[in-house]
Amino acid sequence: MNSKIFKSLIICTIFLTSFISVIGQNTNSKKLNLEVQPEEVGKRIVENIVERRFGWRYQKVCTYYGALIFADAIEDKNISEQIKEGYTPFYKGKRKPHRGHVDYNVFGIWPFELYRQFGDTKYLDLAKELADAEWENPREDGLTDLTRFWIDDMYMVGSLQVQAYKSTKDMVYLDRAALQLKVYCDKLQKPNGLFHHRDDAPFFWGRGNGWAAAALTELLLVLPETHEHYPAILEAFQKMMITLLDYQGEDGMWHQLLDDPESYPESSCTGMFLYGLASGIDNGWLSYDKYSSNIERAWNALAGYVDEKGETENVCVGTNAKDNKKHYLTRPTSTGNFHGQAAVLWAATAMERLQK
Repeated sequence: MNSKIFKSLIICTIFLTSFISVIGQNTNSKKLNLEVQPEEVGKRIVENIVERRFGWRYQKVCTYYGALIFADAIEDKNISEQIKEGYTPFYKGKRKPHRGHVDYNVFGIWPFELYRQFGDTKYLDLAKELADAEWENPREDGLTDLTRFWIDDMYMVGSLQVQAYKSTKDMVYLDRAALQLKVYCDKLQKPNGLFHHRDDAPFFWGRGNGWAAAALTELLLVLPETHEHYPAILEAFQKMMITLLDYQGEDGMWHQLLDDPESYPESSCTGMFLYGLASGIDNGWLSYDKYSSNIERAWNALAGYVDEKGETENVCVGTNAKDNKKHYLTRPTSTGNFHGQAAVLWAATAMERLQK
């Protein structure tokens, strides 16, 4: 071999080795320092929920949806099959979901995700019917007539319409979701980026803000940057996320009332915020360097609230909106509550996606 060619090959080899080493170092520096892997925690929760009776209530449905997207993230078809089996009574018409309220209609996110994973149009029919029912008699401003301006509605309505779009690719559903969430942000989001539970319930309730964070995340995952409401939705999301850093407890958790560090650490809101934060980094809406250490602390803390039975601890029970701070501070917590099971599965899903 010509000596010049040989020397050139040596130089190229050294350069490539150095380049690969640098890339490896950069990749390693981007790895999150997690004490427990999301896959382990998520599987523990799935094992817990499939042993419990499947039902239609919104918090259960959000958990089943969470199990399905978690299964997709870790490529575990067996989990999807288990969640599909739980839907059998509805599939066969032996059971029917309630309808006519945002908390009822959100049932549709379960069959929408089943349709996307299994392709059976029988799942799609009922889900689409629930999504369309919300706009049978729209308000003059274009919002659904089920509009109440409760912060919870951002997810109940927004996610259902987003799932309808993901399954049908019909822009009418995405336009509905974007308009609904934009108007809710205009009305309920405060200058600090957080949301009041309702106009006449001026408190930064943890899970209420979690619903908002999850709804904005679901929408941004599919909303084109060219959409008229994209800038406003992204701004609302980023404004909320940056403020959440200031209200995260030293233990890594967020609290029942976000601006009251003396209120108890609450698992469902922490999981929902993680869903938004991890998705934000994963999709370039948020800076890795700015948010990664907060995400590490939050996940490591939250994972510690999932016991060996797969039940999430310190979950606030269902909470109506009230103009009374004590009402929020004295809400009891429960273990294994589906609000928490859903939130941790969402968080585990986003963490898995981010690590991959």
